[in-house]
Amino acid sequence: MAFTTPLALLLLVVALPPVIALGWPRVAYRRVRDLTSLALRVLMLLLVVLALAGLQIVRASDRLAVIFLLDASDSVGQAAQEAQLQFVEAALAEMGPDDLAGVVVFGANAVVERQPGSVRELGALRSTPVTSNTDLAEAFRLGLALFPPDTARRLVLLSDGRATVGDTEAAARLAAAAGVEISFVPVTREATAPEILVSDVRVPPVVNAGQEFDLSLTIDAETATAATVTVLASGEIIHRQPVELRAGSNRYTLTLQAGGSGFRDFRVQVEPDEGDGFFQNNQLSSFSQVVGPPRVLVVAADDAEATYLTQALTETGLEVDVIRPAELPVGVAALAQYNSIIVANVPAPQLSEARMRALQTYVRDLGGGLVVTGGPDAFGPGGYFQTPLEETLPVQMRLLDQQRVPQLTLVYLLDRSGSMSAISPSGVPNVELAKEAIIRSIDFLQPTDRAGIVSFDTGGSWLAEVQPVLDRFSLQNLVARIRPGGGTDIRAGMNAASAALVDDPSPRKHIILLTDGGADSTGLVDMAATLHDDHDVTTSVIAIGVPPGAQTFLRDMAEAGGGNYHAVEVVEAIPTIFTLETVLATRSYILEEPFVPAIASNSPIIDGITAAPELLGYVATSPKQTAQVVLVSTGEHQDPLLATWQYGLGRAVAFTSDATARWGVNWVAWDGFSRFWNQLVRWTITEGATQNLETRVQMEGEQARIIVDARDADGNFLNGLALTASLVNPDLSSETIRLQQVAPGQYEATFTPGAEGAYFLAIAGEAGEDEAPLQVAQRTGWVMSYSPEYSLDAGTADLDLLNDLAELTGGRSLAEEPGAAFAHNLALETASTPLWPWLLLAALLILPVDIAVRRLIITRRALWPLPHGATRF
Repeated sequence: MAFTTPLALLLLVVALPPVIALGWPRVAYRRVRDLTSLALRVLMLLLVVLALAGLQIVRASDRLAVIFLLDASDSVGQAAQEAQLQFVEAALAEMGPDDLAGVVVFGANAVVERQPGSVRELGALRSTPVTSNTDLAEAFRLGLALFPPDTARRLVLLSDGRATVGDTEAAARLAAAAGVEISFVPVTREATAPEILVSDVRVPPVVNAGQEFDLSLTIDAETATAATVTVLASGEIIHRQPVELRAGSNRYTLTLQAGGSGFRDFRVQVEPDEGDGFFQNNQLSSFSQVVGPPRVLVVAADDAEATYLTQALTETGLEVDVIRPAELPVGVAALAQYNSIIVANVPAPQLSEARMRALQTYVRDLGGGLVVTGGPDAFGPGGYFQTPLEETLPVQMRLLDQQRVPQLTLVYLLDRSGSMSAISPSGVPNVELAKEAIIRSIDFLQPTDRAGIVSFDTGGSWLAEVQPVLDRFSLQNLVARIRPGGGTDIRAGMNAASAALVDDPSPRKHIILLTDGGADSTGLVDMAATLHDDHDVTTSVIAIGVPPGAQTFLRDMAEAGGGNYHAVEVVEAIPTIFTLETVLATRSYILEEPFVPAIASNSPIIDGITAAPELLGYVATSPKQTAQVVLVSTGEHQDPLLATWQYGLGRAVAFTSDATARWGVNWVAWDGFSRFWNQLVRWTITEGATQNLETRVQMEGEQARIIVDARDADGNFLNGLALTASLVNPDLSSETIRLQQVAPGQYEATFTPGAEGAYFLAIAGEAGEDEAPLQVAQRTGWVMSYSPEYSLDAGTADLDLLNDLAELTGGRSLAEEPGAAFAHNLALETASTPLWPWLLLAALLILPVDIAVRRLIITRRALWPLPHGATRF
């Protein structure tokens, strides 16, 4: 017997005398009854006090609980993991009848594969921990948490012992303090090939534009082998060379020349001719900042869109690069070398969703500048509606004034044949992309517009009859129900659309046909021509996966129908093409008429410019609520011509006319042309060039710590700054982190990096409450290299660490001894059974007896009543 709270027994000393004093009999005729009641009350008090004191039965227990910790990290390998399973299965076969076994699988994190139990079968592992690191400490802590009470406890670690994160020794000391033994089974990775890895890449952190500098790299090899070394700068190969590696460290130095200003990420890759163990350690990156004049990137599909811009910006001291839309980098690293980017009359389908998302991240999270110029293929007519580009710009693509847009009747003619179920490169069926395109197009329509949806396979049917777009959600729900069917009969669909549109009252009527071809073309071109010539119905065709030169009747249909033909190579562009077609069908967004721009508000962009020559056209848009409209068109509508705003950390500008001889023929000859564009582009460049901040990133286990030192021009600490860090990950996802001051002039924050690769940081903040507070900013980068999991030592076990862990906790190596995992050689644990529930139950059962003894009076007459009519003498 034992008590968990023996001090509670003092309640007997305090409570027992009053209970006896109050219950002692005072009347002779009640003496027996009162003594009985007093005895019952004393017994109840004793039971309650014993329950409060935690009375329990304690006995020795011979039960053993074993938790197996299985290492699933990459340094162990698949063959070693199978050997671990065989060891555990052999150990379970020796488990005693009262023993318990649990399994934890771990890598960078630990996962419970099996709770402690008596089942002797293991089966295949279902847990999938992160395998890029080894955290023994987390595995120990999770194993300790799984042990049931009243058992002897043993952790069996099956691992190579190469911990890459976590405090292993501290976790082992915790196990020792809890009386838990840690034994181990060393496992090693089966070498499939000699290991080769890039161990170091170094470049100067800062170089001047045009300066020569050295890039040094180190490659470690287990054995002599041939390999190819490739060096990439911002994703482009700048050096490639076959080398003969010797066993050990191989150091090389390359002399490179810095280009224009901006960030450069350098990545070194090594490709062994005969392969090696880990591919993860075959590349390593580093960063350098090139200091020089601001650099501007012009993205244009046609040289004419960039010619005048490039000349004007170069004259004012800016470095300008010109590329095609398909050459625009998808990653942020290549964009970060530019201070501002100009997109000159480029339609959204040529940019792709990924490139527009990269531009958005570049502006919002890195503080870059963005300028978009107009033309027939930009803004609304360029398909920018509901794209990342529209989110970034200070204007929205749809005109909010419904009176300006004539009523449009739009019929969507959708091919739902079986071939439309083909999977696109993005992993989405073509028919699903088509449905998304129609849904986005319906979003663009005005409530006064009319729309209908015809689907066809072997026949044509109305999914939604032509109707006003009052309940766009119902229409979109109908679209979502479309499923692929059988053949392809375009004529059946065109017949249905033609019958509805011929007598439709709308001044604008348009058909958008989306198909992958493969249909009988008889009469289709003539039908499209008749609809256009006789009934003013235009037809556009979007062809998916149709090879050039094939299905020419589709192009002929679009030409005869007065519409556009789109041969789609990247099916992900279908939604933007649909919105582009919807805008063009209204014939209201491209306004080609002479006008003189008017100043709507003051801005540094137009400093020193009081008048500008005539423009011949622009694209109509609507300004967003927080945008600043600097220039407007003159006339009835006063649409925004030049709109600006702050977007995240960067700035974006929309110039809805163009910078070519198309609409700006008078501007390109204007003597203020260069000044205007120079001031516009420089306004978008948010100079993060304050020399007050010095930022570095340190890896601490699985977390990275951002450390920022802030000083003023005289070297004094800058305290009280409100600093934030905008972090862009290698996958272009971003997060904003607030830094806290931890010391004079020092600010810190932590984050958990995911993938290896280049991370970009934009630090910004201010101090002071004056009218002109001190603004500080810095843009920098950091490279997360591969995990120590992939070092040259990964193929061997760290026996020193494993033996130290075992010695600390009284364990040993169990290699080749699976049965020893369940050896009952640990100190016996005591098993305790608490009695307080039974004690309280007994007290509750006695309580009604006590009440009955005190209150219930039972006489002889009540026990033996007289017969009817008899009297008692």
